[in-house]
Amino acid sequence: MKINKTLSLKYLLKKVRESRSGNFSLKLISKKVLSSSFICEFLQTDRYKKLIKKINIAMVNKSFKNKVKISKKKINIFKHLKFTDKLLGFFYKVKKSKFLEGKLNSQKYKTNKKYDEKIGLLFYGDHNLIIASVIIDLTNNVKVIALNEIPVPANIIGDSLVEDSNELANILLDSLTLLELINSPLLIILSSSFFNIHTFYTADLKQISQSDSQIQSKSPYLPANTLVDFLRISDNKNSLVRTIYSKKDFIQSWTDTLEIVNSPIIGLVPASAHIFDAITSKITEEITILLDIESAQSTLLIGSDLAKLNSYKLPFGYSLYLTDNLKASSKSYFERALNSIALIMKDRNQELPLKINVMGNGLDKLINDEINLPKKFQSISDLKLSNYLYKPKTMKVHEIASKSIDHSIYALVSILSSCV
Repeated sequence: MKINKTLSLKYLLKKVRESRSGNFSLKLISKKVLSSSFICEFLQTDRYKKLIKKINIAMVNKSFKNKVKISKKKINIFKHLKFTDKLLGFFYKVKKSKFLEGKLNSQKYKTNKKYDEKIGLLFYGDHNLIIASVIIDLTNNVKVIALNEIPVPANIIGDSLVEDSNELANILLDSLTLLELINSPLLIILSSSFFNIHTFYTADLKQISQSDSQIQSKSPYLPANTLVDFLRISDNKNSLVRTIYSKKDFIQSWTDTLEIVNSPIIGLVPASAHIFDAITSKITEEITILLDIESAQSTLLIGSDLAKLNSYKLPFGYSLYLTDNLKASSKSYFERALNSIALIMKDRNQELPLKINVMGNGLDKLINDEINLPKKFQSISDLKLSNYLYKPKTMKVHEIASKSIDHSIYALVSILSSCV
């Protein structure tokens, strides 16, 4: 079976650049797209076609309307991405490089400001928003310069979708204004709990499409409400296709919100998948396990580099175990997590690796300077996946509702590094 490469951000940016010289066409993109995806769904709409026409003639409209109401205008999420030479140049000049050893908060921070780019990171999970303003340079050094954390009521974002896009848009606009991110590109990172991952051998599929019966069988959602993103892992005889499932109405509720905000968007990504790939690109082992700890549930990713990656949902999170005795709470959670992982590995006929990697805001809730992770577990921060500078005391804006979000910040900057 011949498989075309799936659309990537760099490919899209390349085609957007070509569009400025009149060489861009929707047909060219469609040949590269395997099937529907979070970005590809948008590419097939009339709104996108109208946007492409504007790309060839429009200039950046930097005007900003504060406190907007529900808008009827067409979506424009690629607005600033397509127009600025500075931003396009940034993505082409930033190279995939090996992560430097050591954190920048223990080294002298060096950067060539000529190629620095300010980017907004937006993370949502457990009814909580973290929005950070960061500077990233050519060697993927990241400096967090401003940040705020906002608890979000359930009447604005429910358990499975955005309930009030207009109100959420106003919250985002207030934060983006406060952090001076109105004209900066945003990377939207959503909780792992909203996504499911399964990997197929291409030989087992009749077609790499959402309509394939094998692919549909692994979706935890109703077929009409399923959105699937495809990623080809290799192109040999045993090539694999990674599928990421999400609820269509969930993704749509976020794109509706982003339409109102009308800021440039780099992408919308699940949290743990990028961290997993960053780990396997740095560490070679037969099997890799990543545990993403959230409030009500935990997401488990099991796989290896260029091999099958599958996700599992553990029906418990840190909130079930939190008490006044943090040491006992931490011990109880990780004992149950280890037992659950061991059972899954037994079903897979695989041995546990030496270490289980851990991420998520649950780390900020279950451990501190005095309470460490159990020996079988290690934080992703120990792997030095990214180089960053995060000094809250030096920031003009640093407003958080939690006691600590250090582990969450590390995950966010690591995801950004993996995306560029």
